[in-house]
Amino acid sequence: MSSGASGMGVFFAVVGAIIIGLGWLAHLRAQAKGHKARQWPTAKGTVLTSEVAPVQVMGSPMLTPAVTYSYEVAGQTLQSGGLRVGTPKFFNKPAKAEALARQYPVGAQVTVHYDPAIPLNTALDLKVGEGYVPLMIYSFGATLLVLGIFSAVMGV
Repeated sequence: MSSGASGMGVFFAVVGAIIIGLGWLAHLRAQAKGHKARQWPTAKGTVLTSEVAPVQVMGSPMLTPAVTYSYEVAGQTLQSGGLRVGTPKFFNKPAKAEALARQYPVGAQVTVHYDPAIPLNTALDLKVGEGYVPLMIYSFGATLLVLGIFSAVMGV
C-alpha cells in the first residue's frame, strides 16, 4: 500500500466528513428559520393570483405554485407570495403543482404569517422547505467519505 494513496484516501474521507457537517448545519439553519417563523404574527389576507409557473432548478425545468396575496400590517396594505418558510416547492409533474395551487383559489381568505422585522417576508404554510440542497450536500459528502475510506483501506 502506497502512503500517497492512503493519504489521498484520508484527505477525501476528511473532506467528505466536513461536507456532511456543512449539510447538517444547513439543515439546522433551515429548522431554526421555521421555529422563528412559528412566532411571527399573523394577518388576514386575500389571494390575488394562483397559478403554476415554470422555473429552472439547477438547469432542469420544474413547476412551482405562484400565489400572490394582499394583507394589512400596521394600516399598510402589502402584497407577497411566500407559500412556506425556506425553499419553495418544486414539482416535475404538473398535476402536483396544480393541486397545491388549487389550495389557494383567487379570492380565498388566508392567514398570512409575516416577519415583524420585514413584513414582506411571509408564509402561508409554516412547514420548512429545505429543498434538495441538504440531500445533495449529504450525498456528495457521503460519496467522498466512502471513497476516501475505501481508498485508504485498500491503498488505491
